[in-house]
Amino acid sequence: MKDEDAVPGEGDGRGAKAALYMETLQARMDPAQYEALSQAVHEAIQFLMQGREGIIGSEGDAPFTPELNRELATVVNILLTGKMDQQIVDVPASDGRSTGLIFMDPDEADDPAKVQEVRDFLDKWSAEREAVNLELDGIERASNPSTDD
Repeated sequence: MKDEDAVPGEGDGRGAKAALYMETLQARMDPAQYEALSQAVHEAIQFLMQGREGIIGSEGDAPFTPELNRELATVVNILLTGKMDQQIVDVPASDGRSTGLIFMDPDEADDPAKVQEVRDFLDKWSAEREAVNLELDGIERASNPSTDD
């Protein structure tokens, strides 16, 4: 198997750790929710293996809840880092309408100054990205004038 075809975490214990975590989730979750999570993990692995982005969600009966989103992020984090002790920190976006998740080592997650430093960095990065997106949208509109306006 070529490196680019390798399953994330395969051969170095990360996959086994993720599988163990999934077993604990299966023991405590509603079967429909676990199935939705399992499908989402499978989709995430496929995207990682293909080196592309995508939208992952539930197509079944179980809604993809914020808790399922956190568990999906945890499983993917274990697959990518091999760490099972990282803590999830909610990071509200500067717009106040959305939130994201970051994983931090426990000592950093317990340090309010470090958490704020990461939040400030993400706010700055988000603002810069939004500015670039607006500029690109303007370039696209100027390059492709529409008669619909």
